[in-house]
Amino acid sequence: MKKIKLTQYITMLAALLLLAACSSDNASSDSASKPVADFSFTNDGSTFTFTNLSTNGTKYRWDFGDLYYTSGEKDPVYTYKIGGEIRVSLTVTNEAGEESFITKVITAPRIIIIDIKIDGKFKDWDDVAVTDQNASGNGSIQKIKIWAGGPNVNVYLEGNKKMLMELVDMFINTDGNTQTGFLHGSWPGGSGAEFLFEGPVVTNGWGAFYNHTDPNGGWGWSAIAGSGANLTASSLVSLSDTTNAIEFSIPKSQLGTLGSSIGIAITEMTSGWAAVANFPEGPKFSTLEL
Repeated sequence: MKKIKLTQYITMLAALLLLAACSSDNASSDSASKPVADFSFTNDGSTFTFTNLSTNGTKYRWDFGDLYYTSGEKDPVYTYKIGGEIRVSLTVTNEAGEESFITKVITAPRIIIIDIKIDGKFKDWDDVAVTDQNASGNGSIQKIKIWAGGPNVNVYLEGNKKMLMELVDMFINTDGNTQTGFLHGSWPGGSGAEFLFEGPVVTNGWGAFYNHTDPNGGWGWSAIAGSGANLTASSLVSLSDTTNAIEFSIPKSQLGTLGSSIGIAITEMTSGWAAVANFPEGPKFSTLEL
């Protein structure tokens, strides 16, 4: 009788050990199939490329942290409209419906929105880089900023008290080629103006735009009827005892098809047509790459 009980005991113990081993194997198998969320990222400016490093996942849900978009792609590319520190989350789901979740903080560059209004206040030019400036301090105009985002070419000029903008010849290279158009001797390093504006820098003044007409690059212009009304200018503003400023805009439609850049050079004159100064002092037009 004791022998039978001992045999039963040994049999039960073996069964329990076998059951424990099976449970361990199942737990190990379950652990190996659970999803683990992870990702890395790189960026080019505001555009981020997310690389999914997760394991055991079959479905993915990205939250880009800006309250705009989510994605179910495995490796999404996303461009942010906001800047600063942003929390990006990834949820990974396996075939069994189990989930894993991870959040990382990215830093998107500050988004600069430039909206130029021709109102003589100039605050909206703060984030626009200086296109060109005089180094000597001579002349009248000392600094130019050009902004060509949107439908207009916008220009900010800053100068000393001799800068009055009573009358100008403004030469404009619109095709990016400095060897076509009017080749101005004052800027031998790069000119090529397709257009000329002549007149006072004022809104609804008597000035006009002219097309260049001489195929040999000489002084030849054809007036564009009614074109002067397309220049919109602020008043001349005194910023200090030594500095004046003005801003104006020209519709791109006035200038035809723009090339890879736009270049501007200005000869300022008095209202009596006496020369004041040329800007820029350098050998070529002040140029903004488009």
